[in-house]
Amino acid sequence: MEKFQKKNFFQLKKMQLEAVEQYFVELRKYQFEQHIPLKNIEIRKRIHKLLWYIIKLERIISKEELKVIGDKRVESIAPKIYACTHIGGNDVQRTFEAIKEHAYLFLGDPKELYRDITGVILNLNGAICLETNNKEDRKIAYSRALELLRTGANLLIYPEGAWNITENLPVMGLYKGAVKMAAETGADIVPVAIEQYDNLFYVNIGENIKYNQATSHDLEYMNQLLRDKMATLKWEIWEYYGLCSRAFITEEFRRNFQQNIVDRCEYDFTIQDVYDTMYHDPNVTSPEEVFGLKKRINK
Repeated sequence: MEKFQKKNFFQLKKMQLEAVEQYFVELRKYQFEQHIPLKNIEIRKRIHKLLWYIIKLERIISKEELKVIGDKRVESIAPKIYACTHIGGNDVQRTFEAIKEHAYLFLGDPKELYRDITGVILNLNGAICLETNNKEDRKIAYSRALELLRTGANLLIYPEGAWNITENLPVMGLYKGAVKMAAETGADIVPVAIEQYDNLFYVNIGENIKYNQATSHDLEYMNQLLRDKMATLKWEIWEYYGLCSRAFITEEFRRNFQQNIVDRCEYDFTIQDVYDTMYHDPNVTSPEEVFGLKKRINK
């Protein structure tokens, strides 16, 4: 491949978003094929504390509160894969603030983050980005994550793949990427749950799931174990905050709940985008699929 022509921040600002996304797909492919390693990992670790204070200051300015209700992490020489539930809004920033430890973000479909100030800060921290609808880009991102973990650095990932807009699932189905990375690198998996009530965030950090030669390569088992751990952490947040009755969750409440999650995002995401990017278990039929089929039949 010919030498890639890089563009600066101001050139990217003038481009259409679709062109920006394609540019970064091609850049990642070029760097991967040229065997260019991840750079400045140690520098990013050293400036992490400064970025942590910036994130905390941004939260205070935004008049948001953060409460960590539990932290069961144990000391480990292994790298960590922080596997967190996903609720949209500022959950990434709040997760980073809660865990305190430096970690790269595994980020699908960055959109405007490629070229705005939040994206600049994220790049300073370190991120492995990908376009989720591009198979080759997904493979490259996965390989980069393995490369990162093998240096001893940490990774923050949201294995649900999308914001949880369901009204009845503490944790949606999980993509197997996190447990597969742990099996290939010997990394610890640290389950994390986050929940938001207006401007108040609750975070609950679980105990490390250590690499085990006998079980870690059973990806189905490990993925279910991780989901169970994340669900337990989410349930503990609900118990801490207080639960509402099932009768309170009306259809209008459900619609408003979903729309509020989407509205918290600063970028152009829709509820359909969430459904498109979440994990879909081929053995489970969702209510949306059932009633969508019914509507088509009635037509």
